[in-house]
Amino acid sequence: EALIELKNVVQLDPKDAKAYHQLALIHLKLGGMPDLQSAFGELTKAVELDPSIQDAQLKLGELYLLSQQPQAAKRHAEVVLISSPYHPKGHLLRGRSLIMEKKLEKGIEELKKSLELDPDNEQVYVDLARAYLILEKPEEAEDILDQGLNKKANSPTLILAKGEFYLLQGRNTEAEALFQEVLVLDPENDGYYVKLAGYYQTTQKWKEAEEVYQRLANHKPASEIPQILLGEFYTFMGDVAKAAVHFQKGVELNPKSDPARNSLINFYLDNQQWHEAEKLLKPLLETKSKSIMTMIFEARLILGRGNVDEAIPLFQAIIKDDPTQAMAHQYLGLAFAKKNETVQAIQELTEAKELAPQVRGVRKALAVGLMAEGSYKMAIEEAQMAIRLNPRDVQAVEILGQAYFGEKDFSAAKKVYQAIIDQIPQDAIAHFHLGLIDQQDKRVKEAIDHFEEALKYNPDFVQALSQIANARLSMGEEQQARERVQQQIKRSPKNPYFYNLLGRLSMQAKQTDPAEKAFKQALALNDQLQDSYINLAELYHRMNRVDEAIMEYERLLDKNPKAAFVHMILGILAEQRNEVEKAQQHYRKTLEISPEFAPAANNLAWLMAENGGNLDEALAHAEDALARQGDNPYVADTLGWIYYKKNAHIKAVSLLGEAVKKLPENPLVRYHLGMALFKKGEPNNAKKTLEFALKMSPTFPGAEEARTTLESL
Repeated sequence: EALIELKNVVQLDPKDAKAYHQLALIHLKLGGMPDLQSAFGELTKAVELDPSIQDAQLKLGELYLLSQQPQAAKRHAEVVLISSPYHPKGHLLRGRSLIMEKKLEKGIEELKKSLELDPDNEQVYVDLARAYLILEKPEEAEDILDQGLNKKANSPTLILAKGEFYLLQGRNTEAEALFQEVLVLDPENDGYYVKLAGYYQTTQKWKEAEEVYQRLANHKPASEIPQILLGEFYTFMGDVAKAAVHFQKGVELNPKSDPARNSLINFYLDNQQWHEAEKLLKPLLETKSKSIMTMIFEARLILGRGNVDEAIPLFQAIIKDDPTQAMAHQYLGLAFAKKNETVQAIQELTEAKELAPQVRGVRKALAVGLMAEGSYKMAIEEAQMAIRLNPRDVQAVEILGQAYFGEKDFSAAKKVYQAIIDQIPQDAIAHFHLGLIDQQDKRVKEAIDHFEEALKYNPDFVQALSQIANARLSMGEEQQARERVQQQIKRSPKNPYFYNLLGRLSMQAKQTDPAEKAFKQALALNDQLQDSYINLAELYHRMNRVDEAIMEYERLLDKNPKAAFVHMILGILAEQRNEVEKAQQHYRKTLEISPEFAPAANNLAWLMAENGGNLDEALAHAEDALARQGDNPYVADTLGWIYYKKNAHIKAVSLLGEAVKKLPENPLVRYHLGMALFKKGEPNNAKKTLEFALKMSPTFPGAEEARTTLESL
């Protein structure tokens, strides 16, 4: 009501500076980013109309400090000090501004003046102590805090500051005593429970931390806040089931609580429980004015369900309205990563990190993005920070191991993965990477043992099975390789990738009938498995059975004209015979029947790009394929090559680099990357890549252009 009344006042008298000031104070009291932005505008108007309102000058200066603009803050402090040279808050604001500008000695002088003028201001003692710590003067920091405590022995602000000081100095027992003391002074303050529990988490005393949160819940059984805190604690500990119980209880205790509801929605989204998240979001989305957090959750839900292109503009609109929303930057970065747009992904995730440096999810995602770019050292730093934020985060440790592996620091990688297995023997990913490291060191039998362990704990781990097969082949044990894959198929009979692997091994052994059967079984389980289409078409080509295969599939089409799978294989066979128009017709028919058929979209895009088709239409098909199969290297290759043709060379290099990582034996993909690097202005990298491609095969399509380009380098 007061807010509405004051808005009416300024409408009637737009030059009423005091009304603007009072309006700003209400916005500051309400808190939240929109209110802070409104307060900033009202305070700016107030001091423009009447510079003598000192409180408005000081509060505007504080807002400038919050936005990391110390020079602007200092100007407002000086306006106050010109008219009131002995204003303690004026000296305090100027002191804080100078410290933020790294002018520490001058800042300390100003803070001391403020303290002389107002020795009861507890915050000045804290600010002085922090400044001394920056100067690496712990004795002076402790002394100033003691001065404050001598004056105000029961000040929670000063007791907590002294506890934080002890913690920084490694005096944990003394810190713990002070965090407990402040809770005794005010057992109703939720923040003091959080501080003590946070101390226990920092020192890895998990049981004690849990007991503190439980104590708060017992003390306030009707409040949703302790339940939210318990949910966050169990999330930190990796106990999803217990976290769910407490987040749900928070909503049950107070169904109208935004923090409780938002915590539960966030939990559901984090754990990919899309239906549950949608149920809670639906009534919020039907309101006339959606909160920013509701809009972020909506975009996250859309992204989680795979609609990347729909989610990206939603995140961008949120950021345009409020650039400080770290979560929006984080998930926009993840959306770009799903499209293999690494540069933009890293840019958004870096912004999220600046806004929310304590969110380990941002650090982990940034580390993954940096690895995709090849910046392994920076990825190591981000992964290490994520681990410091939560030493129990196994995923962060696994990312660190991957970064060391990418940096070719196999010794460090091995220590990381061995440490994981020591704690969690059933971690399949750690066993897999230890196997890769053993392979690097030519310890084939030891590598196989680790890959077997990986499959023991994850029976569908296709990469581990593929490595076992490759290792057996390297030892000349072709039959054993096939038998091992058949054995795994018995354990996981519905895994299409295993049948595809068996088909490849059978084709390599020239066992054509078993190979054909295996590829068809793979496609029966997953009709969008592009590898199996390619392998089956190659098999028919090797067997000189292309005409026979076409007739067989056309007969199937007569029986079932809407069989998307049949159109797809006919498209590939037509493509093999260089019947481009017929191939495109089959791919278009596939998409007409099944619009989400990513392999058809990819192949159609490729043919259009290579045969003078509309590049914009080709781009749309390739982007659609990538949105549905973001980890498919053939799709990344197609899209990257189209970007190359459209002169978007940065995007092209990013996508083609990803494709080469996953298809290292494919000379055509390496050629594409080499040409993109050449156009991007990286001649040395282009030269190496093109030479490697020609070394692998001197006759791939584009080999002549590769040679011509090399001659010009």
